[in-house]
Amino acid sequence: INSLGQGKLLIIGDSLTVGTDAFGLLRKKVRAKYIWTDVILDAKVGRRIEPFLPQVRKQLLAARTISAVVIALGTNDMISHRETFYPQRVIDQMMSTVGTTPVLWVNVQFSGLGRADWRARGSRFNRALRTAQSKYPNLYISDWSTSFSPTGKSRYIEDGVHLSVSGYKTRAVWMQSQILAFGTNIINASTTTSSTSSTTTTTTTTTLATSTTSSTTSSTMLSSTTSVGS
Repeated sequence: INSLGQGKLLIIGDSLTVGTDAFGLLRKKVRAKYIWTDVILDAKVGRRIEPFLPQVRKQLLAARTISAVVIALGTNDMISHRETFYPQRVIDQMMSTVGTTPVLWVNVQFSGLGRADWRARGSRFNRALRTAQSKYPNLYISDWSTSFSPTGKSRYIEDGVHLSVSGYKTRAVWMQSQILAFGTNIINASTTTSSTSSTTTTTTTTTLATSTTSSTTSSTMLSSTTSVGS
């Protein structure tokens, strides 16, 4: 645990995170912020939430100093499952697995270049994430679906799922800023200053801020104030 009260950060994802790290050096740049003692990045092509849950449990048990988790999953789940109940089920399963650990979940986006039914499922997943916030106070949402623009060929390849090299570099810069805001929120929320005298005890708790630029608020949605693509 460092002087900020933080241990390790675990980032888990699918092929989008693989590309973001490969072309945008995500792990290296997040480590350079020195909010956490270390950054563990575990990403795999084709990863879905449900089959990955046992591995998440192992990681949390093996590295007991993990103090926060970034989740960038859901894309492959929505490609594979059309059931309306499925998003909420896997979100609940993941949140049950991580317990009270602060979670930043990067929501999903499918470009107009891809299939319309995938886009509809992606929107369903994102709605389920927003609904889940009322159940899990430790859940923050990183709103990739509205922050990444344009969604055409300059940023996505033809499948409407994966990004171009330029797209991955842009995603890396955006994720760094979101993770930095997430870490700052965790530190601020846990910073309590107590001063005790013979007659009074004063306690001050810092209010959560939703982003690096917004005013303080109790919301747990992290989003950029401007689009990241141009």
